[in-house]
Amino acid sequence: MKKITILILSISIITGCKSSPAVLMHQAAFYGNSQAVQGYLDSGVDPNSMTLSGTTSLHSAAYRGNAIVVEILLKNGANPNLVDGRGWIPLHQAVDQGHVGVVDMLIQAGSNVNAVMGGSGYTALDWSDMRQWPNVSDLIRKKGGVKSAQ
Repeated sequence: MKKITILILSISIITGCKSSPAVLMHQAAFYGNSQAVQGYLDSGVDPNSMTLSGTTSLHSAAYRGNAIVVEILLKNGANPNLVDGRGWIPLHQAVDQGHVGVVDMLIQAGSNVNAVMGGSGYTALDWSDMRQWPNVSDLIRKKGGVKSAQ
C-alpha cells in the first residue's frame, strides 16, 4: 500500500506540473536531495510555491520523512500551515507516515497541532491513533493535540 501511495504521489508531481524550478525543487524535496533543495532556494525559488496538484515541497519532504530537507525549507521560510489540495498541512503528511522526528520539527516550527484534515474532520491526533503510531500520538498529546469532536 505504501508503494502505491508513493507511486501515485510521484505521478501527481510529475504529471500535474511542468518542469519549472519550483517543481524541480518539489521533486528534490520528495526524494530527499537536500543539496538540490538548498540550491533552488538560493536561486530564489519560493519555499511556499505549490504544484498544480496543490502541494508544497514541505508537504513532500514531510510525507517522506526527509528531516534535513524539512529543516532547510523551514529555515528558508516555508510555512508549516499551508493547506494542500486535500486540505492537509505538512504535519498531517508526517503523521500519516509515522515520522515522529518530522512531526516534532513541524510542531516546533509553529504547525497547528489541532488543524483539521480537509473534509474528514480529523485532527493529527485522530489520524495518528487511527494509523496506530503510538509514539506520534504521545508527542502530539504532549504538544497540546486533541481529538476532534467526531
